[in-house]
Amino acid sequence: MSNLDVFNAYNEALIAGDFEAVFKTMADDIVWHQPGKNKLSGKIVGKEVLGAHLAKFGASTNGTFRVLTNWVSDNDDLVAANVTFKAERENGDDLDMNGIDLFKIKDGKIVEVWLFSSDQSKEDI
Repeated sequence: MSNLDVFNAYNEALIAGDFEAVFKTMADDIVWHQPGKNKLSGKIVGKEVLGAHLAKFGASTNGTFRVLTNWVSDNDDLVAANVTFKAERENGDDLDMNGIDLFKIKDGKIVEVWLFSSDQSKEDI
């Protein structure tokens, strides 16, 4: 399975809301780098911790968070995805911005993810 195949399986599962399938694409000790200076920012290590983290993110957006992949490219063990993410937040503000998600893939599993937002200060509100 190529790195793009791994990403595509992750992305298709994410779009479908199939988090069991999303987590099947990840290493047990995945490292997730959530940017910014807000209650969800930081380095998250491990599938179980990441699952709880993403559940908090879903709760803070009343389940409205969506990621749309605009384009994707790979280079060695890295896959970069230009994404648009949208959500309605607890405070009533809409979140609609672009970003880059960078995935490191090893032995057919996502082992590390870095997220980059086009306007981190707006995301941190």
